[in-house]
Amino acid sequence: MIGRFLRMKLFILIFTITSLMISCADILLEETPMTTPKSDIVGFWFGCEFGSSDIACRFLDDDGLQFTNDGSVFSIETFIYPPDPGCGGSTACFDSFRPSISIYRQLIGSYTFIDSSLTFNPGSDTSCTENLHWNSDVNFFRDSLSLCQTWGQYSFLYFKKYSGDVVIN
Repeated sequence: MIGRFLRMKLFILIFTITSLMISCADILLEETPMTTPKSDIVGFWFGCEFGSSDIACRFLDDDGLQFTNDGSVFSIETFIYPPDPGCGGSTACFDSFRPSISIYRQLIGSYTFIDSSLTFNPGSDTSCTENLHWNSDVNFFRDSLSLCQTWGQYSFLYFKKYSGDVVIN
């Protein structure tokens, strides 16, 4: 009878300790998302023509970057003909209020975006990080001391998200 009583107490003790360990493990577990949220940066981004840092950034350059939900980044280019008024007759510029554009694109790598920190090609020997400063929900400017080769062809410091329709050729 005493042996049975001790076994029952031992069982209750082990059950209690196991339950506590399981419940504490849930509390101590740090949740990490399966995929990094990218919604703030996903879309088509173009340099502000004429070096504009103003939130309006009315005219955009024809070269830009596309960030996708799957973490890919593309170099993009649009060709506007006839040129938009305000671009001085150049087809290398377009009005940001234009309802639609057609683009050509080329995959240039991958990215992660967390808390205004944009990392190109994470986990590779060509990885580099840009810290972006936001003027609004659709405009950002980047550090003028950028060392990222991905930005190499873009001398622009100010970028704006294009909100019209985009046709990918």
